[in-house]
Amino acid sequence: MPRKRVLTVSVLSLALLTAAVLVVWPALAQDKARPSWMEWGKKYWPTEPVRGGYLRSSAAAYIGLMNPNHWPVNDWVSIGFFYDKLIVTDGEYKPTIPWLAESWEYIDSLTVIMKLRRGVQYHDGSAFNAESLRYQMDWIMDRKNQAWTRAWIAPVKSVEVVDEYTVKWHFKEPWAGFAGIMSNVPGYVLSAEALKKDVALREVKTLASQIRRARKKISKLEERAKAAAAKGGEAAEKARAKLDRAKKRLTQLEEEAKAAAALAKGAKPLDSNPVGAGPYIFEDASPGNYLKVRQNPNWWFKKVSGRPMPYFDGIKISVIPDPSVQLANLRAGKIDVMVIRPSQYPMVKNDRNPSIYVYPQNDVMALRFDLSKGPCKDIRVRKAVSHAIDRRALIAGTIFGLGRPATCTYPNDHWTYNPNLEPVRYDPELSKKLLAEAGFAKGLTLKGFMNNLPEFQTIAEAVKNMLAQVGIEWKVDMLDTSAIAQRLEKVDYDLAHGGWAWIYDPDLMATGLYHPDGGFNFGRSHNEEAIKLIMAGRREVDVAKRKKIYQQLQKVLYDNYEDVWLWWPMTATAYRKNVQGFNLEMFLQNREGYYWSHPMWFKDGKP
Repeated sequence: MPRKRVLTVSVLSLALLTAAVLVVWPALAQDKARPSWMEWGKKYWPTEPVRGGYLRSSAAAYIGLMNPNHWPVNDWVSIGFFYDKLIVTDGEYKPTIPWLAESWEYIDSLTVIMKLRRGVQYHDGSAFNAESLRYQMDWIMDRKNQAWTRAWIAPVKSVEVVDEYTVKWHFKEPWAGFAGIMSNVPGYVLSAEALKKDVALREVKTLASQIRRARKKISKLEERAKAAAAKGGEAAEKARAKLDRAKKRLTQLEEEAKAAAALAKGAKPLDSNPVGAGPYIFEDASPGNYLKVRQNPNWWFKKVSGRPMPYFDGIKISVIPDPSVQLANLRAGKIDVMVIRPSQYPMVKNDRNPSIYVYPQNDVMALRFDLSKGPCKDIRVRKAVSHAIDRRALIAGTIFGLGRPATCTYPNDHWTYNPNLEPVRYDPELSKKLLAEAGFAKGLTLKGFMNNLPEFQTIAEAVKNMLAQVGIEWKVDMLDTSAIAQRLEKVDYDLAHGGWAWIYDPDLMATGLYHPDGGFNFGRSHNEEAIKLIMAGRREVDVAKRKKIYQQLQKVLYDNYEDVWLWWPMTATAYRKNVQGFNLEMFLQNREGYYWSHPMWFKDGKP
């Protein structure tokens, strides 16, 4: 039996710093206290895994940039092949599962001690340790590196190396969302050596440009110095001094360029050549066509679990934008797995091959209001819009039942879900009454937009028809993501496409949508009571108290009809029958904890 390893997570309440909540998980020991995802016996799967073969997958778009801190990233599933995170979320999306961080503990309101896993290597052979993690966080915080995740770790003051496998996090203010952020994009660990080389590559280009400009400047200064020298006097001395300073600066730039070139020798940009510590290593790619990864023979979890993971030799992700073509390829045996679009679900749900798994998705589909101006500033108009929409009919007719009627922001399997709220009821007569009270008895026109993907066009038409039944004309434009970004920033809408994807730490969505400084607010919402709760939620480290804060936040947003929450989606994933090892019950219980610890395999070791 593998050596017993103890993983700990410790969270300290700011209100009572002497009372720590400690969770201990014996990683692989046969112990009743271990979490349910630490199960690899017949309860998990009746047969033993088989090694071999390349899994053939598909994606609607190419992965994009492969440094997760740069944008755009179009395929986050593939990003997870390269990078492991510090912390992993559980079945309720709580950041509770130690991964590359073995433990973390608040020692006061502004300080966290984090112990790191030993013996982990990046794909380039360099070591994961305290110094590499500190460098990564400094890299993210440095504006020159243009990490879009920099704002997510804004509360970090500094990361201190205590010893080789211990770091001390210092915060500018109490920060309850720390573990949640470290279980998200900033917590994907990247090779510090690869980051340094990536920086050097950029510096080589920057310095080359500066050197060219410096040489041109020197040429001009030499001409001026020569002319001034002919006249003599003080002007000649000043011209010579300016020329000497320029030459000294050029020498300095050339020395910096030489050092940067030495560091950059043989380096490749991380945006196209990822270097993490995850289960798969970058093998080959053709942007716009495919991405190919191969098994990491030194994956740390393989050693910890004592199992030959990952089981596939590699994975090839083909870019197939058309979902009908994806499905045709699945049925023809040319790919092994795909996410089923709602419109395809009726066609495949009763198929014997492939295997179809349906499970809750961690998103919310919604419509957003502009509460700052125009007709939707009036709560009676917002109520009228919300009560005019039949959520159950939309779920049945536009996404073929793959959704749960939403009450507010956080889904009913999220740890902050408020069970005391009900979906806004469908009541078109109430909508007409409210519009009349608001001065729109003869009708109302609202402008807005939706994403131009085919499934959203169907949703937009259905909502438009429902609103028309109560006298609201919704002039909705179907736009691509870049055009949507412009309209959002200008708050150029009354009622528009909203919602949120990947709902993990509750502060991300709360701040993003409803705080004045949120990245997707742009001044459209300013609910004072909600803002106070958002700020309180950021600072409250006690999990039970924090949960109550976010449940109260949902009540405040719900009562003010801040948005139109439609549904929490369901995902349908199809696997060919020879793909083994997906235990839906264990997945729902443990989510990421299960997903990353239980890779799948081919029944006979080949597609």
